[in-house]
Amino acid sequence: MRKFVVLLCIATGFSYSVFAQSNDPLDQLRAGDFKALEGRYSLLQSQFERGVTSEYDLLDAYKVFYLRDNVLEPQLNAWVMWSKSSSAYLARGIYFRKRGEFRRGTDYISRVSDEDIQFMERMFELAKKDLKASLRLNPKSYLAMLHLINIAQFQGDDSAAREYLALGNATLPNNFLIRARYLIHLTPKWGGSYQMMDKFVEASRSEGLSPDKIEMMTAIKLDDQGHSAQEQGQMELAHSSYVKALTLAISAGSRFRRDYLQYSLQICAQPQNTTAGYCR
Repeated sequence: MRKFVVLLCIATGFSYSVFAQSNDPLDQLRAGDFKALEGRYSLLQSQFERGVTSEYDLLDAYKVFYLRDNVLEPQLNAWVMWSKSSSAYLARGIYFRKRGEFRRGTDYISRVSDEDIQFMERMFELAKKDLKASLRLNPKSYLAMLHLINIAQFQGDDSAAREYLALGNATLPNNFLIRARYLIHLTPKWGGSYQMMDKFVEASRSEGLSPDKIEMMTAIKLDDQGHSAQEQGQMELAHSSYVKALTLAISAGSRFRRDYLQYSLQICAQPQNTTAGYCR
């Protein structure tokens, strides 16, 4: 049967590799089809730089590398060795970063084991090396900047966070994702304050960030304020902050609420609130 398919492909003018090519990037990676991977991700980056593809599209395309277990490292190493491209380094850097972050979890650092912290740090160092290589090869590697800000947040590196924020704003002036990540870096639990968050939101407004994104950033701050109040047993204040956050985020869509307002969405689990517009 395989022989028949090969002959058919030759007769019709198609190569077997193209005929058999999978549209799943992980299948392409496992099969060693690095040419297809390069074509896929270099086209995506080119479209992003031309304004055809959004920052969300770029983010989503690399989420296939968000894996907890060490199941792709040899294949990613082979891709990097084959192409030495910005996309290959970016994919492997994201893979290392997420493995470290998954292992650490989202709990307060005092509740994370030394073993898990050490593993996270090892993964982050590997990730930073690759993400910086991606940036050297393509100074407009926006996702490299975003993931480096994430690492800076976990490591408490304010200088690095500011550096990649500036690069992100220069690359995509009206961006939301990098600004949102930097804003989260400024929350009190990460060493910042609500005053610092307010100052950053106002700075973004003065830079010409669109009103809807300013509202989304304000909602992120209110969500964290609500959670802080809830932890202190101030339930009325917490509820008020959550409602304000969700109200501001109605036009932002369910994806934004799911990704950034996880504390506020607790309200939607309450039967008396399930008909509210922000719960749809």
